Amino acid sequence: MYAKCSDILAAKSIFGGMIHKDVVSWTSIIVGAAQHGRAGEALDLYDQMVSAGVKPNEVTFVGLIYACSHAGLVGKGRELFNCMIEDHGISPSLQHFTCLLDLLSRSGHLDEAENIINTMPFDPDEPTWAALLSACSHHGKTQVAVRMADHLLSLNPKDPSTYILLSNVYASASRWEHVSLVRERMAGSEVQKEPGYSSIEFGKERQVFHAGETCHPMKDEIFGLLKDLDGQMRKRGYVPDTSFVLHDMEQQEKERLLFWHSERSALAYGLLKSVPGTILRIVKNLRVCGDCHTVFKLASSIVQREIIVRDATRYHHFVDGRCSCNDFW
Repeated sequence: MYAKCSDILAAKSIFGGMIHKDVVSWTSIIVGAAQHGRAGEALDLYDQMVSAGVKPNEVTFVGLIYACSHAGLVGKGRELFNCMIEDHGISPSLQHFTCLLDLLSRSGHLDEAENIINTMPFDPDEPTWAALLSACSHHGKTQVAVRMADHLLSLNPKDPSTYILLSNVYASASRWEHVSLVRERMAGSEVQKEPGYSSIEFGKERQVFHAGETCHPMKDEIFGLLKDLDGQMRKRGYVPDTSFVLHDMEQQEKERLLFWHSERSALAYGLLKSVPGTILRIVKNLRVCGDCHTVFKLASSIVQREIIVRDATRYHHFVDGRCSCNDFW
């Protein structure tokens, strides 16, 4: 519970105080460490678990391969996948194959990932194809992405994330005519994109911010703080990365859209309302964009705060200008 609520230190404290640790206890802390970008810690815990004579189960290996996936540890991930089968007699499930595919595709091994999809003893499901499509988007593999998107849409033609990822692939390649066609197809299928929003809590108070929101009662204070942070960041070499704005528009307008991303408004509100030194915990419903990731690293150094962001895929711990994900997410 503590790990899922972003407090991995409390989770570790409780685990350390347990007298009897079974496979569920070990697996819970391994998965928690993995989700918080502590791949090395997750692997060390696994070694301790085996040394303590506790036999890992199938969920343990899901957590371990997930940890490798979010740290780019391709060799170690392959080794664990084989160890699970050969040393522990666990037959890999579709979830294990999906984690392995995610690991390979994130790291750019797209041909190997696609070969596994074609040879594994399961029919690929939505998360399997989605892992490859997301990686194709990241690595700019347009033709492969189109193929993956076709598979996904055949399984779930109403899923907006598939259309968005495919649209982003085309936008990254500046193929704006194809972007328009994808969005027309979305409209024709009555598919609605989930709007981006971020939330931050203080005690019993919870504030939610949406992308581009300018009607908040504290909008002037939020704008002023964000403007001040922007100026300090630019003195440190920050240049907005507008490649994350996947629309055909002028540079200045792209920078304005980035400036009003929901997680930035939540950050500014947190800084304005909290006691200095307090850890800020922000939840975002979508994946945090690369430019906001850079902004949060710089902000953590400027304001000397730890900032924890839970997005759609993982936790990011920003401290002293660095992130726990090591910029691999």
